[in-house]
Amino acid sequence: MSPLSSSRDKIVDAAEKVVIKVGAAHMTLDAVAEKASVSKGGLLYHFPSKEALLKAMLERRMQRFKEAQEKKYAELQNGRTREIKAYILSTLGRDRKTDRIGASLLAAIAHNPKLLDPAREDYRKRLNKLIPAELGFERAAVMVLAVDGLRLLELLSLSPFNENQREKVTEELLRLADEI
Repeated sequence: MSPLSSSRDKIVDAAEKVVIKVGAAHMTLDAVAEKASVSKGGLLYHFPSKEALLKAMLERRMQRFKEAQEKKYAELQNGRTREIKAYILSTLGRDRKTDRIGASLLAAIAHNPKLLDPAREDYRKRLNKLIPAELGFERAAVMVLAVDGLRLLELLSLSPFNENQREKVTEELLRLADEI
């Protein structure tokens, strides 16, 4: 890792810690610089605005999700539903830290929806890959919507399901994938 990417990662790590503590809306560049042990000028070299830093945090979330999905895909046996199963398992894989960061980033996005532009394009591409015509568009689309809906409910701390119920929902989604 180059020193520049190392510094960027260090700053994004610090920003995530600040967001977990105070939320994205209350995150300041000064607080992030202090947490990262860099000068404000050093932070501004990499991220000239709070928006740029929030965008980098979102990009990191997207990259980590992509990596988790690729890992699940590699773990699954070959089959025509491998892609959607990897999506189900990686999306519903729990990470409380990610939940707190994601929920806070959602609040920041509400104030600046343009931050989601890269995610919109990524999601569109992912859906095209997940819902090929030969799998049956309707059922695959309903499964993706169920997975994304559950994930969103969890990000907003609105999910009514306990861990056992959640596990059963995940198992049912995987069973439905086998029936496609």
